[in-house]
Amino acid sequence: DLFLDELATHPKASELLFDHVTLCENLRYDEYRVPPLVVQAFEGDVLEYLRVRFKERWMDFVEEDAILSSGVVSGSLPEENDEIDHPWIPPLVLLVRSDYCQSRDFWFEVAKLHIQGIGPNKQCLLPSSSDIASNNTSALARAKREAKEWVAKAHSERLAVHPWTVRLEIESELDVGGVPGMFRSAEDELRYYFCELHIDGIFSENVALARMIGAEGCDGYYSSEETNPKVERNGPLCIDEESNLWLLGLAFLAIGVLAGSVLTILISSALTKRRYGCCGGASGANHTRVPTSQLQLPEIDTSMDDEDGII
Repeated sequence: DLFLDELATHPKASELLFDHVTLCENLRYDEYRVPPLVVQAFEGDVLEYLRVRFKERWMDFVEEDAILSSGVVSGSLPEENDEIDHPWIPPLVLLVRSDYCQSRDFWFEVAKLHIQGIGPNKQCLLPSSSDIASNNTSALARAKREAKEWVAKAHSERLAVHPWTVRLEIESELDVGGVPGMFRSAEDELRYYFCELHIDGIFSENVALARMIGAEGCDGYYSSEETNPKVERNGPLCIDEESNLWLLGLAFLAIGVLAGSVLTILISSALTKRRYGCCGGASGANHTRVPTSQLQLPEIDTSMDDEDGII
């Protein structure tokens, strides 16, 4: 309630809470935009309480003329939909500890909440420290597969995924939660989350670094072993690989055209020689046809030799 009271006295509360741009029709189905205000909590019941209170106290935060002029409040839907009927409610994100994200009832409990995102401890998406230290390749591959499935499950529930927290220090006994041993730097770790797991956002102690990695995208993520030397290559094709496939296809096409041209020349040459061989050749010599009546054919003896029995 103190949080809501503070927001109610803010001079720009309407701009912070209500972003009608996210409701525009030109928003792509796969596009994600960062809203002006996001509310996060470790307790799901706190998020549910805030959701109800935002609905009850919306006049304290949003100017009525801004709501009415936007045309998003119609009341025409038979069932209540927070995204349409109450667009001033900020996105609610459940923060998740590492000992809870893999529990049996986790997704069942999440389904009960009216939230828009999940913020897991990054340990939920990484192999165990012992597997990393021992370089257990099968365990590392299994952990990566499970992390991808975890993020995909969240996306299937229309939930954004924002892991926490990436630090610049290499993890050690003194720097717990730093860069895991499977990466050489924070840049490698960030690229792994964005390009391998396809997360939607990240908590980072170095905001500038996180924004830079996020803006770079995943082009050429697998093109150099130095970019991510310790993470196994088992992910989607990047643009560089797709370009190589296009070049390979063009090469095969060129070889096919060349082979077809050579074969056409050889066949044409053979037909030309055959024509010249029948009709005088290339020298243009004249040949006279001999009538059939003038041909001298050998006589054949058709009498029976009685002694030998041969015709």
